[in-house]
Amino acid sequence: MLRMKRQGFTLIELMVVIVIIGVLASLAIPRFTDASVKAKVAEAPRVIASFESAYLAGVAEGNVAKDNLVFDPSNIGSKWFSYEFVGGVAAAGGTPADGDGLKATANAKMAKLANTTLQATYKTANDGFDHTVAASLSKYVPNF
Repeated sequence: MLRMKRQGFTLIELMVVIVIIGVLASLAIPRFTDASVKAKVAEAPRVIASFESAYLAGVAEGNVAKDNLVFDPSNIGSKWFSYEFVGGVAAAGGTPADGDGLKATANAKMAKLANTTLQATYKTANDGFDHTVAASLSKYVPNF
């Protein structure tokens, strides 16, 4: 009697491979989603750093009025955040004041982080900025 050689895989072998692939995917996918959120959130500190540079240049020139500040948050075409001045960003006279700053607010496209904020606030005592980060964003911007 002739015996035929077995070709292919058994159902059990295929199921084991599928289970292994599923376990590996379940471990990897959360890491990839966190990485994409971290990349999206990284935009805001960079924009705020640009604002700080423009503001400090205005302070050095002695005039940081909104009209003279070389930074316009309404022109930032961001998918993930909306930006706005806070605290008046120096009155028309251009005198820098405590509380002047820029606030970045995550929009609806950021899903679980929507309406969370990062903010840079100027302090005249130390001629620098204080940073405030919403708790839900702090794991994505640890050095802000």
